[in-house]
Amino acid sequence: MCDAPAVQVGWMIAAMIVIGAGLTWEWSLWVIGLLGMALLTGAYVTTAKAWKKSFDTEKIIRAGLLELQQLTNSSEGLPMLHSSPESLGSDFQQMVDLTSRRMGDLEEERTKISSIVQNLVEGVVAFDSHGQVLFTNASACRILGIDDLEFQGQSIWEVVRNQELADLVERSRDLAIHERQFVEIDLHAPTRMTVEVYGLPFPLTNQKNGSVMVLHDVTQLRRLEQVRAEFIDNVSHELRTPLAAIIGYLETLIDEPSLETPNNRKFVHVAHQHAERLNRLVDDLRSLSEIESGKVIVRCEAVDLKSVVDEVTEMFQPQAQKKALHLMSHIDEEVRVWVDRDRVVQILLNLVDNAIKYSFDGGSISLNVQRLDKFLVLQVKDTGQGIPSTDLPRITERFYRVDRARSREEGGTGLGLSIVKHLVQLLNGQLRIHSVVGKGTNVEIEFPVPSQEKMPSTST
Repeated sequence: MCDAPAVQVGWMIAAMIVIGAGLTWEWSLWVIGLLGMALLTGAYVTTAKAWKKSFDTEKIIRAGLLELQQLTNSSEGLPMLHSSPESLGSDFQQMVDLTSRRMGDLEEERTKISSIVQNLVEGVVAFDSHGQVLFTNASACRILGIDDLEFQGQSIWEVVRNQELADLVERSRDLAIHERQFVEIDLHAPTRMTVEVYGLPFPLTNQKNGSVMVLHDVTQLRRLEQVRAEFIDNVSHELRTPLAAIIGYLETLIDEPSLETPNNRKFVHVAHQHAERLNRLVDDLRSLSEIESGKVIVRCEAVDLKSVVDEVTEMFQPQAQKKALHLMSHIDEEVRVWVDRDRVVQILLNLVDNAIKYSFDGGSISLNVQRLDKFLVLQVKDTGQGIPSTDLPRITERFYRVDRARSREEGGTGLGLSIVKHLVQLLNGQLRIHSVVGKGTNVEIEFPVPSQEKMPSTST
């Protein structure tokens, strides 16, 4: 591309040569004038084109610098673009220096992030939109038992032949940015381990999503959970026989006429109460252990909720009458839920028992049902002492008690609500607890309603 000043100088030199030659060779003035006019016309046309090209080039360069400046507009210290042509080289050099510094900063940040990810305990594997591996860290290679180099550019199915992992990678690409998928799998190579795997979408520049797989080794945690469950199961089993013998002998002693002394019968009665409480604790521990270990088999069917509630309220009427409590069921029509009937009875036994224990004498306990779209909400309301708001988040933890002294006095084990929570989860329901201190507690259980396909064709 021609430079306008250079073109001007070239034409001036050519004009001087022509005029000098004409004077030396004694050309006529009109010939020299005609040649001069031709040279001036050529100089004007050529210089104008050169100036136009230079101006267009400057505009393109300035537009590029302005766009680059806008792209780097998030930080301070940016050079100001000037309007004079003489400053173009200086502006361009400043922008080049700034871009170099920014690229250096970005490379430093990339190195930091890469170092952090490489040293994570969790395994991280990134995939492109075609499911090919873009990145792996050391933990992922250790968990999956593969070499980093052999993993690059391959699909998860080519390296780890696991259908659940391959499906997770596929599903994760179609998720929204803040969504994630989760599976727990057992791997047998290179060593046997249990791994929690989370799948997340990974936005790419080509408007398509890749995916990220995060692997967390929970082998030790699951082993400890199994040891704990087996310990509770074994201890509960071993305690049942001696407890049954102790309770049996104490019941015999209570009826023994020779105990008619001021304190003997009282002591035996207290020992019998604590033995009964210990027996309930062992039973609850065994139930909770079976639920958490997956030993409980759930057989769901369309269950008439009114009949279940009536059965439970009838069982607790004598206990409620001792405290002058009004135990009422407001379920007047047949409503069906898709649950295991025995588990619903177990849930209601715990909830109604708690409501009676912690209600003031002369209060009331009511069981109601609210209809939602695909769910029925069973409510157990009481007018008891209530639960402080600070204790509500932990009320379903095992052995957690709000008033420990009163709970022991009432014979509670601290496991009732924990059992309720796990049973509700097994039935695909939701548990919600609302309470106001001094006014009472409202426990809500959301049960699924059977669909038309699940309803029996004939009534029994």
